[in-house]
Amino acid sequence: MDCVTSVEILSAELDDAATEQESGSAHRHLRGCASCRDWYREATALTRAVRVMPAESGPDVTEAVLPALRPRTLDRLRGARGEPLRVVLRCLLVAVALVQLGLGVLQLTGLGVRVLPGGTAETVPHVDHETGSWNTALAVALLWVALRARHAVALLPMLGSFTGVLGGLCLLDLFSERVGVGRVLSHTPVLLGLVLVAALAVLREPEGFPGRPLAAAPAGEADTSTPTVAEFTRRDTGDGGDTPVAHRASA
Repeated sequence: MDCVTSVEILSAELDDAATEQESGSAHRHLRGCASCRDWYREATALTRAVRVMPAESGPDVTEAVLPALRPRTLDRLRGARGEPLRVVLRCLLVAVALVQLGLGVLQLTGLGVRVLPGGTAETVPHVDHETGSWNTALAVALLWVALRARHAVALLPMLGSFTGVLGGLCLLDLFSERVGVGRVLSHTPVLLGLVLVAALAVLREPEGFPGRPLAAAPAGEADTSTPTVAEFTRRDTGDGGDTPVAHRASA
């Protein structure tokens, strides 16, 4: 063994990164190499001095750090403390969805407000059916979010854009006297649904945190974990044993 490889192995030994076989080979080299013995003695003393060196005192930043670590009100509401509020919001969303479903059924059956009261006999039923189908589908989506609140974020883009466009057109039609106040107020469940879905999206429970332990793979499944650098090195060299320190990647 040459001096370069011996020094690398001894350096790894000081960091508890060398194998017994490597350490034994390096120490056998030390018996016949005075320069490596001197280096090892100085490196050992330096390593010990650094590891037992007293920590330098620094400024007390407790008062500045602790307020930043305290959870915000929104973070607390997203946890167990906000569970009662989320239950209330989901119950309200169920009620809104049922009202919306009732409006859709009335339009599908022709018992509700006509969409085109001045239209022809052919167009009125079809438009009523289209509007009723949409309102029914919207009610089903609200019910689904009430049962699975984690899907609230996915519904927000569609529900928000629909409510925004509908609200602007309702105001335009109301000011131009194309529709009455009663017709405009029939869209109130959609607005309430948007508010409740947005609240559930904001107060959703965290789905994961860094460092949370992963479930173990079921028995019989292949291990798909990423090989380590040492495993790649053994594959490349064709050697199943430990590789020399010179081939290892630094931490």
